[in-house]
Amino acid sequence: MRTSRRMLKQVRRALFAAFLFSGCINILMLATPLYILQIFETVVPLGSLETLLLLSAMVAAALLTSAAVEFTRDNILLRSAYWLDHELGHYILENGVRLATPGAEMRQDAAALDRLRAFIASPSLIPFFDAPWTPVFLLALFALNPTIGLMATGCAALLLGISLLLGAVTSRAEAERAKSAERSQQWWQTVTGNAQYAGALGLARGAADGWELSNRAQVSAGYSIGKRTALLRAISRFVRIAAQIALYGVGAWLVIRGEIAPGALVAAAILLGRALAPLEGLVGSMRALQGAYAGYRRLASLPPDAVTPRLAASGEPIAGRIEIRDVTYFHPGRKAPALRSVSLTVEPGDVIGIVGPNGSGKSTLAALLAGAIIPSQGAADLDGIPIAKWQRIAPAPPIGYLPDEPLLIEGTVHENIARFGEAPMMAIADAAIRAGVLETLKSLPFGFDTSVGPQGHALALRERRAVAFARAVFGQPRIVVVDEPELGLDGTALRRLVATLNDLKTAGTTLVLATQDPRLLELCDGIVVMNAGTIQAAGPAAEVKSRIPLDRRPAAERSEQPAVH
Repeated sequence: MRTSRRMLKQVRRALFAAFLFSGCINILMLATPLYILQIFETVVPLGSLETLLLLSAMVAAALLTSAAVEFTRDNILLRSAYWLDHELGHYILENGVRLATPGAEMRQDAAALDRLRAFIASPSLIPFFDAPWTPVFLLALFALNPTIGLMATGCAALLLGISLLLGAVTSRAEAERAKSAERSQQWWQTVTGNAQYAGALGLARGAADGWELSNRAQVSAGYSIGKRTALLRAISRFVRIAAQIALYGVGAWLVIRGEIAPGALVAAAILLGRALAPLEGLVGSMRALQGAYAGYRRLASLPPDAVTPRLAASGEPIAGRIEIRDVTYFHPGRKAPALRSVSLTVEPGDVIGIVGPNGSGKSTLAALLAGAIIPSQGAADLDGIPIAKWQRIAPAPPIGYLPDEPLLIEGTVHENIARFGEAPMMAIADAAIRAGVLETLKSLPFGFDTSVGPQGHALALRERRAVAFARAVFGQPRIVVVDEPELGLDGTALRRLVATLNDLKTAGTTLVLATQDPRLLELCDGIVVMNAGTIQAAGPAAEVKSRIPLDRRPAAERSEQPAVH
């Protein structure tokens, strides 16, 4: 079973390998001060060119090896970062959809992954790999002279303290800035995604003012973090430069006293620079570490793979009995339930109509029967297993669903009907024929290869619903749920829809129609009347029609009965 923890564990192994490579790089960097020492203490006093050439060749080999190891380490980090982005991103999207995770949470998961990936692939991570090897250089300084070693250790401790202080004083502000940035981005995406309508509705100034208000908290938090970071970064730079100056002063004093040689002073300067550089880098990288660690903790807490049932061990089709038992459902952020204590049974082959005024719960009940939403209380089962689990089986769900607002993903008509899986053209055409939309889709500029655009906005509403209806019947599901299928249809198109639904009924497909149109109700064996989130009446169509008047069309329109073929 896939889990985010397992993927993160694999990345941790790669990061540990990169850390060991950093150790090799730091050890090899000792070649430079050793070379300086040998130049001053061996080559110059002896005047030996052979020794100089040998030492130069050795240090050149060490530096070339260090460069090769550094390239390998950086390649490991890049591969790890983008492997994690690819694998875990796929996992977040697929598993989130399977588990019906709210879109806002999935976007936060994706943002957490983006922060972690960016941190692993960026130079900000390198100081955290190099800093643990600072004691190696401090020990070398102690070996040259204890006084120099003590001074360097004090400066290193001071830089480390500054880094920890920066993390402490910016952690809360960074969390507030991240939340504010998310709200600001959501506002921006909402407005710009509907810019032409926002302008026509006179929302230009108000939308900009609203964004500015939501963005103000982000600006304030970012400015506060920036000031603190700039101050502590300036202090850390002062400490490093002061340490180097102090080293030369103390070193000169030690040379005068004869405690160290001039070559040791130059080597000490190189060692000190190498010891303090990653600690100063920690100050600049601490903010990125905080964001990456917060993202890591969020990703590590993701749920494991959704467990989905098998249709049947032998591959036999489902029986197709839907049972809704005492279901209550709350829309996110709402206190009043959209459905309240609803119970309903749909037998295989039934054609059920769901009627009721706007806001009565028709669309919510249809979404529940299609597995698009999960009950807040109660159970919604298909053959004894939750419908939401059945619907998340790949590649084809057992229930086809046409919502009132069709959902299309950027791609071609073919890809959307096939749910972005592999499907031959004949299967796509067959779905369009069964949905009665073949002519509509063939009339598109490039037929089934026409791009639907972002969210399907390259197509008209009638064309989007045609694609969504063909997708609903693709794979020949045993059950089809359609919500307001008559929207946007003229008389001819509506008669074609009635004929299509009648063909599905004749083929034994279970149909659930959430509709206000009495002409579609003529196809129904049973009718469910919704009112204020509850079932007001339910039973055989003739019985319900005799008890509750459903046909409210004008008399002239009622006299025109559609032909059913």
